[in-house]
Amino acid sequence: MSLDSVDEASTEELRQVEREKRQQRRLAREKGEIPALRARRRAVDTSDVGVTGATPDAPPAPLVLPTRLVTILDRIAGEAGVADMFHDVLMEASGLRDPMEYVSNAVRESVSAAFPALVALAHLVDLTAAGLPVFRDGESLRAEAILTGRLPAPPVDPSEADSWQLHLEAHEAETRAVLSTEAWNRVVHMLPLAVVDDLIDSGRLDARAHPASWPDRDDRTRYVTARVSPGALDASDVEALAWTSELRRRAVVEGAEVLPVDGRHDEWSLRAALVAGDINALDDVGPLGDTQFPPDLSRLARSLRAVLRGAAVGPELGHEPGLFFLLEDCLPHDRLVSGSSKFHYWAGTRRLYRLLDEAHWSMAAEPDIAPDVLRSVVEQASALRNEKEGATASKADREARVVLAYVHFLTARPGDRDRLDRAVGLLEEVLMRGTRRRGGVDPQIRRRMILLSELLQALRQKSRPHDVLNPYLALSVEHGSSEWRHGWRNLHGQVPGGQLEYINSAKDRIQRREVAGRLGGEAETLYKLPLDERFLCIPRVYSPVLHPQMRPMERRTDPSTSDEQSWAASEAARDIISRSRMPRKSH
Repeated sequence: MSLDSVDEASTEELRQVEREKRQQRRLAREKGEIPALRARRRAVDTSDVGVTGATPDAPPAPLVLPTRLVTILDRIAGEAGVADMFHDVLMEASGLRDPMEYVSNAVRESVSAAFPALVALAHLVDLTAAGLPVFRDGESLRAEAILTGRLPAPPVDPSEADSWQLHLEAHEAETRAVLSTEAWNRVVHMLPLAVVDDLIDSGRLDARAHPASWPDRDDRTRYVTARVSPGALDASDVEALAWTSELRRRAVVEGAEVLPVDGRHDEWSLRAALVAGDINALDDVGPLGDTQFPPDLSRLARSLRAVLRGAAVGPELGHEPGLFFLLEDCLPHDRLVSGSSKFHYWAGTRRLYRLLDEAHWSMAAEPDIAPDVLRSVVEQASALRNEKEGATASKADREARVVLAYVHFLTARPGDRDRLDRAVGLLEEVLMRGTRRRGGVDPQIRRRMILLSELLQALRQKSRPHDVLNPYLALSVEHGSSEWRHGWRNLHGQVPGGQLEYINSAKDRIQRREVAGRLGGEAETLYKLPLDERFLCIPRVYSPVLHPQMRPMERRTDPSTSDEQSWAASEAARDIISRSRMPRKSH
């Protein structure tokens, strides 16, 4: 264990005090108030301790001490910068019945006042070893353990949590870090906070200390909990810590508004804006520097900007469902969605059905542009066709097949058997694969496709390809929607006269279905799209970049100083020195 040198200012002050004492003693000798100095002490054996050279009428001579003890005292006085630091003590002890006890007490007080605790402890240990009874046996053992660092393991259930116990626990924390919850509580609340942060940074103090279970819910407990197990903090704890970044993070996760700071986005206001789908926020952050935002958020912002400028969606973003809603907003509306990532299959399928809705509208209200829109539908559906085995790819392929078959029937001419056969074949190819266990689809989707295939085959045999396959879709509403009347009225005021029969036929078919349903009859089979509506929904998850997990609080203290690092040892040293002042029991 290293011992700190005496502070220069304190040493100079001590020297001044000693100079004043010597001046006072010199004046007292001149006035005859105290005897004049006689012969200096001489070196003798350890057994030659006592008063020599005294006569009944002569003033007492200085106490004669063993050579080793004198050497140590001289060395200590030299370090303190006071050459005759112990001269008066030896003079005054020479006439006493128990001079060594007097010298021990006086030297202890002088040394402990002149040096820092650990330096003083080292000097007093040396004096004890040289024969001056400063410490008792138990005190000496503890003192030597402190100075050498060879400390025993702390008692698990101490009868007294004194400075010695704390030092043992602090040493255990810094080495093996095996402490009970109660011991960690003591260490955290007694050691300087910078030292506690050192324990956390080194990994010795972690969530296994269970700070959230400590009885005192004070600021230090909250701080340590925030650093090792932040998830245990509730909102009031976060507010008490004035933990701004965590308060803003929680607001993002809860969907609350997070305003920019001084008119500029920080990481949390940008995340909140992106979660709300505000792609324009990317324009507000300006050039993305390396330190402006966390690396993952900066990479996302740069990637989204690139997609907005027309770049392809890369695999890193394309396989993150929590970003799909943002990526979709970045894509141009008229751009073909083609790729092999989960995002491409999902976004392409959603675009496919948006185009199909536009096709139904144009077929009723603007038949002149309907062929162009239907070609876009076929183009997007063809881009989704694939033979991959992944769940997302397979779902996109099936949706593309049922839409292509639907469009083939809508656009087929009478007698165009090849076109109608290809439409039915698109569905039959999937059905021939069997159930999911055999590489096909799950039973529910399989039954849906069987019904659609049977409907198309019946229409093909009747040579009625131009029949309205789904009157709801023809009126530009979702299948089975109760808003079909609103859709019909909306179209009725906009379609050209030649198309009234088209929308009226759709209205009549829906009405017949409703009547049949009320009378308990069998409803007409319709070509229901999409196959799996859930596949088209926006994933109800958020990327960790947008909803990051709670992160431990960053350190709030400066690096610990040497005084802070040795604080527990110094306190134990002071306690040992203080205990040695207690009167010894007489035998």
